[in-house]
Amino acid sequence: MPPALFNPRRYPGLCVLLGEEIVDPEHRSLADEAHDRILLEIIKGKLSSGSELKTTRLAEMLGMSRTPVMQALSRLTADGIVSQSLNQRATVRPGAENWLVDLHQVRQLLEPQAARSCAGKIPDEILSDLQLLVQDAKPGKSEGWQTAARWLDQTLHLVIAEFGGNLAMRAIIRRCWSYKRLSYEAGNDSDRHLHEGWNQHASLVEAISAGDGNKAFDLMEAHLHAAVAGTAGGRIV
Repeated sequence: MPPALFNPRRYPGLCVLLGEEIVDPEHRSLADEAHDRILLEIIKGKLSSGSELKTTRLAEMLGMSRTPVMQALSRLTADGIVSQSLNQRATVRPGAENWLVDLHQVRQLLEPQAARSCAGKIPDEILSDLQLLVQDAKPGKSEGWQTAARWLDQTLHLVIAEFGGNLAMRAIIRRCWSYKRLSYEAGNDSDRHLHEGWNQHASLVEAISAGDGNKAFDLMEAHLHAAVAGTAGGRIV
């Protein structure tokens, strides 16, 4: 029986592979928190295109000092979400509200091929952890199944990127997934969506474990398409 509450350290191979930032995301810096909260306000349209982002006002809104806010704005500028003029005036770039949708389109281009390439190449100890995680995340099996299902979502995609044999693809996919927690924080995943996602993830693990690259490609393509269909035109994917 799995533990009543989800514990990612039950899967030691995955923990070593993915790193502490994934295993224990609560240990984030204030700059990380500020970055995510500002971006979520942009995605929700509360900080619209062209809005000026003043550090004093943002710090007050977030309940923190200006220093982590300034660090967050620097990261958002580096990503192209925020533009900063020579006089350091920061504004929201046009189209920034579609950031998560845009990232998902990048994933649709890359992840099916990564799934095909990694099939049959993932070490046995990692596959064993994935298979155990699939069982622990089964809808309704334990009190913590929703948390396990979200962790399966992130973990499976990152493992696929890790063993896809393409370092550039790995880096881009990991970068895309660094924003995924915003989807969870926005409450986009109902139990029904998590249940559907679990079925798709379980099938992907089965195909990859069997070394069936073509099936893994098709399943990943369908999985990512289903995620878009489930948003009904929304900005949270």
